[in-house]
Amino acid sequence: MAEQMEFSEFCGRLIERTDIVKLISRYTPLRRMGSGYKACCPFHNEKTPSFSVDPVKQLYHCFGCGKGGNAITFVSEIENIDRIDAIRMLADEANMELPQLTGRRAPGLSKQQRSRYYDLMRDAARHYHDNLKLPVAERAREYIKKRELPDNIVTRFGLGYSVGFDEMINFLKSKGYTAAEMKAVGLADQRADKYYDVFHGRLIFPIISNFGQVVAFGGRVLEKSDYAKYRNSAQTEIFDKSRTVYALNLLKKKRRAGPIDYVVMCEGYMDVIALHKAGFDTAVASMGTALTSQQAKQIKNYSDKVIISYDGDGAGQKATMRGLDILRDCGLTVKVASMPDGLDPDEIINRRGADAYRKLLEDALPLTEYKLRSLKAKYNLSDRDEKTKYTAEAVRIIRMLDSPVEIDEYLGVLSKETGYDMSVLRRQAETNAPPAPEADKTEAQATAEEQTEADKTETYLLAALVAGKDYVDPADYDEIFPDGFGKLVTESVTDSRLKGLKDVSAMLYSDLPENMQSKIPPIIDYEFKRLDSREVYGACVLKLKCDRLERESNELAQKYDESKDITLLTRSNELKRRLRKLRGQGGKNER
Repeated sequence: MAEQMEFSEFCGRLIERTDIVKLISRYTPLRRMGSGYKACCPFHNEKTPSFSVDPVKQLYHCFGCGKGGNAITFVSEIENIDRIDAIRMLADEANMELPQLTGRRAPGLSKQQRSRYYDLMRDAARHYHDNLKLPVAERAREYIKKRELPDNIVTRFGLGYSVGFDEMINFLKSKGYTAAEMKAVGLADQRADKYYDVFHGRLIFPIISNFGQVVAFGGRVLEKSDYAKYRNSAQTEIFDKSRTVYALNLLKKKRRAGPIDYVVMCEGYMDVIALHKAGFDTAVASMGTALTSQQAKQIKNYSDKVIISYDGDGAGQKATMRGLDILRDCGLTVKVASMPDGLDPDEIINRRGADAYRKLLEDALPLTEYKLRSLKAKYNLSDRDEKTKYTAEAVRIIRMLDSPVEIDEYLGVLSKETGYDMSVLRRQAETNAPPAPEADKTEAQATAEEQTEADKTETYLLAALVAGKDYVDPADYDEIFPDGFGKLVTESVTDSRLKGLKDVSAMLYSDLPENMQSKIPPIIDYEFKRLDSREVYGACVLKLKCDRLERESNELAQKYDESKDITLLTRSNELKRRLRKLRGQGGKNER
């Protein structure tokens, strides 16, 4: 039955079966207010609750940041995962089998196969951890002792050891797993017909998703060899490096206990573990030096502020510069803690103590200041040409700031460094960002105002359709909304009502693409007040029909002028006659 079910119908049933209040309560405490619930928004920091949950409609909406939707949307947003993964997660909890998808991205693994892979990885992680007790794991225990890691930290991070070439292979086979499954999750590889553990002889770091599932492993060699010091699992069906943040599961657990002031972003496993041992338990790692926007969005789910604490060597500094703009573009406040003498966070704590590292965090530089300091280090300001180049690049960095006050402050600092007058630096900044011509600006403003009025009319009509107002005639919408957002809303609402679904508004978040979902809350939460009448509806329908006819007629006339194709002129004149008739009769005949 699940295979034959329409995907939109499946999503509707999934939403109905999911208790959205219970779901959201996992992430933020909800307080009963009348028939609904209120809370501080889990998507942005706020002191006064503006986040509401409607248990009847199974929807949420934040009046502060504008985010809203159903259970699927919430999981996708809060966990920063694809919609299909959010649907899969909720379906697993509701014990529903995903239908086969037609015309959509395939769901990948079945529920049973995905669950089996997670079980395999969990069993492997436990066995690696148990291996630490074996005599053959003496090197691993010595390394752990050398790094002064207490038992509770070893357990918290699930450290382990791979004792041999095929020891894990044989163990997992005894548990009923196949070599092909081990290879599929990145645990095993093969030479000829012989499978082997890709992490053999290494200290093991389990990589755990924010759902608490082991999805991959990292392994560190314990003696000098030709092998790379660290090896990570390859990309698999259950592991995407670009979307994974090491120790995010621990950050998620801490967030449930209260707000997180800031997240410390490191490079490696041992940096994170050392920081947690020293009490800096908001430390995470970006799975290497390449930070991605998906990782940045996941971090923003837990705090709006991040302090970059990459290694002090050359590679670490390059990684820092790449990551700064990615974090800022995701709406995070970014600071950089400079690591002295080429040391990494772990080394600083071991050599100088936790207080020394805490001081580095307290002295972390704002993004712009760090960029300017890094840029300045590349130039000799006593050389006139180099000073000129430095100044031009510095001004480009400064003018990217949104605040005029900050821009002026940094230009003042630059003036003291270089000796250039403030008026010169301001002209340089203006030269790099010339204003738009006044005529163009006026035209753009007029277009924007016209578009705003059209948007208001369209929002009202779509809201009336979603609300099921008795004066709405669905036939009007086929002509008013031949394509785009309006057409998709109309199709979704019509389809939902034909299937007898209780809440058509909830289905919008499942049927519409992600880039349109920010437009959904205004039509769901629309307050009609005096506009709730057949007369207002008729006037709005007439306006949009006339606007469309006039626009199409003018476009055809313009094409005729270019091509002299008489059929275009005939069609344009026909639309003009329809427009005159429609306006003359008040829209009655056309409707």
